[in-house]
Amino acid sequence: MTDLTTCSKITNFIEKALLNEVETWVSQLVSGDILGYESGLFAQLRSVYNYMSDLLLGLASSRVYDGLVRSGSASGCRKMEARDLSVKIGTGHQVKVKSPYAKVVPDGWSGTRHLLAGHWHLIGGSTPSLYDKVGYCSALSPSYDVAHQTLSKFGVEMCLSSVRDLTNDVGSHCFEYGEEDLMLKPGETMAGKRVVIATDGGRTRTRLYDDTLNSAGNPTYQTPWREPKLFVIDVLDNEGRPDRHEVPIYGCRFAEDDMLGLLGRYLKKLEIDQAAHIQIVADGAPWIWNNLRPLLEELNVDPSRITETLDYYHASGYIHDLVEKMPKRIRKKEREEHLKQFKACLWEGKTNQIVEACQAIFKRPSQLVKRYINYLDKHQTRTQYADYEKNNLMCGSGIIESGVRRVINLRFKNAATFWKKEIVEKLYFLRAALLSKRWDNVIQRLANSI
Repeated sequence: MTDLTTCSKITNFIEKALLNEVETWVSQLVSGDILGYESGLFAQLRSVYNYMSDLLLGLASSRVYDGLVRSGSASGCRKMEARDLSVKIGTGHQVKVKSPYAKVVPDGWSGTRHLLAGHWHLIGGSTPSLYDKVGYCSALSPSYDVAHQTLSKFGVEMCLSSVRDLTNDVGSHCFEYGEEDLMLKPGETMAGKRVVIATDGGRTRTRLYDDTLNSAGNPTYQTPWREPKLFVIDVLDNEGRPDRHEVPIYGCRFAEDDMLGLLGRYLKKLEIDQAAHIQIVADGAPWIWNNLRPLLEELNVDPSRITETLDYYHASGYIHDLVEKMPKRIRKKEREEHLKQFKACLWEGKTNQIVEACQAIFKRPSQLVKRYINYLDKHQTRTQYADYEKNNLMCGSGIIESGVRRVINLRFKNAATFWKKEIVEKLYFLRAALLSKRWDNVIQRLANSI
């Protein structure tokens, strides 16, 4: 088919699809039915989009066919034959085209054997326009069902299972490609910036099959809670707040080592060794303090440029607990005075004075009280809040608390929702990309690199 023939067909279709409806649309507008006008126009434009894609994708596939066969042969593919390939475009409409199919591929080959699918950067047979919309709605919505409803509302026709499967395919492609390579913008660096790194755990209920069947013959499974570990990397402005001109970076894994490995890859690409200053903010979990500073030092960060900060609200919570556990001989007014003094000492970083006072008050401390006291004693160097405020650094871990809630809990902690670990771990990335305003960057990289 020539370009002229194609243009003629498209022109004729547009005339029938649009021009014949003009009078109807004008009448609707005159009568005040603007909803009917917009719905009708959108439906007709959608039909034009589908028709043009049928023609143009078919025309283009025939023109690149021989070139794809030659490039496939050069890559070691053999026994090539023409096969039908269903391409799902941005409306959910399927277009049938001919694609070179490699029956024999070289060792180490990954991805589809349909060479045209690679040429057009398809995922699950879908174009970037479609997997952009589906992935975005699935990451944004509280469930696949709501994502499906949203897509239908805006003219994308797919069944619910296809929405779920395509989202999972996109997550798998991102995982295989390398999240840090997709999330970061070209040339993005932390050189000369004041960086804050925070990490914490969320909650997700997983689906663990136990290789047995129930009375109906269906596989049974356990639903244990797991703690995915999320980190955030952000930039501080001169007042110690997240810089509104920067966008955060989130990463999430279940295993501690996997999360630290991902964090390390991000930090290396961001040239963290050239940052002006790095602040680590977290609660009292030992694994955080035992790993983050050594990780930064392995990446050649000068230890003098690292500040560790215990979240103020976690620390003050221990003070409230200690005052509450004081012996009955300590009256209410005296307790209130102790609480006031302790909070002042905490802010000034003088937790040693709190420890000494508690050791005098608690003659026979319980194991719980001992744990509270040891907690404050152990983190004394991380509780210099007056100094942090003076140097425009953070005193609390709100950025990670918010991140855990938004990235993990609001999407993957729903009632009666159970996730396969290997699937949900990849979906965390899609949610993180959306909420960090990096989604378009991820799609651009996918659409040009598969």
